[in-house]
Amino acid sequence: MSSKIGVMKSASNSAAVELFLAVDTGGTKTAACLVDLNAPQDNCVLGRGLGSAGNPFSVGFAEATRAISSAIEQACAAAHQDCKRVPRLMLSIAGAANPQISQQFVSWAHKSYHSDQVAIVSDVLPILAAGTPNCSGIALIAGTGSIAFGRTADGRTKRCGGWGYLLGDEGSGYSVGRSALSHALREMECETVWHPNSLTEAIVSKLQVKTVFELTKRVYTNDDPRSFIASLTPLVVAAAEHGDKKAEAILDWAATELAELVARTADLLDGSDGPIPLALGGGFLIRSQRLQEQLLEWLRKFKVKYEAKLVTDPLEGCIRLADPQFAGTLVNWHTV
Repeated sequence: MSSKIGVMKSASNSAAVELFLAVDTGGTKTAACLVDLNAPQDNCVLGRGLGSAGNPFSVGFAEATRAISSAIEQACAAAHQDCKRVPRLMLSIAGAANPQISQQFVSWAHKSYHSDQVAIVSDVLPILAAGTPNCSGIALIAGTGSIAFGRTADGRTKRCGGWGYLLGDEGSGYSVGRSALSHALREMECETVWHPNSLTEAIVSKLQVKTVFELTKRVYTNDDPRSFIASLTPLVVAAAEHGDKKAEAILDWAATELAELVARTADLLDGSDGPIPLALGGGFLIRSQRLQEQLLEWLRKFKVKYEAKLVTDPLEGCIRLADPQFAGTLVNWHTV
């Protein structure tokens, strides 16, 4: 896993280390970890950091880079390392396939952290790397947005979904949050009396609103309404756990839509070699056991043979993608 580029002396140890910084940006948070690629796998993470939402399509490039910088500085501080120069840097970003966005981040990383090597990868790729053998199989993300990505052992790929909240994001946190708000607004509009543990009660209590006007104003005046709406998914999950039928129905419909994403992607992999490795990621999907169970049940109904694995830390996938074996195939490193 070693490379000549990026080897330096640790501030606290004279042994050579190969520093690598991985960053995963999402619709609600940004996570970073500083890694010594020469250390044993179970002891390679030197420090971690967290920042706010870092999806440039939701918060803009300036705010995204602020969130990334905050997470990087925390990770370096935790590792007692100077973050003024980071030899190798990988950014996992939704929309990385956009050449203009990708180049913006490459230029920013070279300038801000004097990185010798910078890689920009799609947010779905680390999920695939962490949750499947040899990065072949299907990765499904259901966080603020949703996307499925498949890759065969011989390198063929297929992407389904990931069109953004205006055209897609089916089964995502945004989609579920929007359905929950619509349900609450209908009940408020009809002046329906709702139960203490109901979905509507959870929403009006969380947002501290009493009228339709107040609720709609909270949404439309928010600086990042997409992330704001998606942030309500824990209320749906909790209400479903308390037996709220509408919350259960919203989650079950989301599971159906996510299963359809996987099924469309599975056309790429015929399953002749056995069950398809399926990596499941994204904060919304990871948080809801009901969503996971319903998703897998629908996949069985769709006759998709799978072997599923939850990926709770996408940064593990970034660390794996730093291996030279993936250079030029899955990861394109930009050097100065």
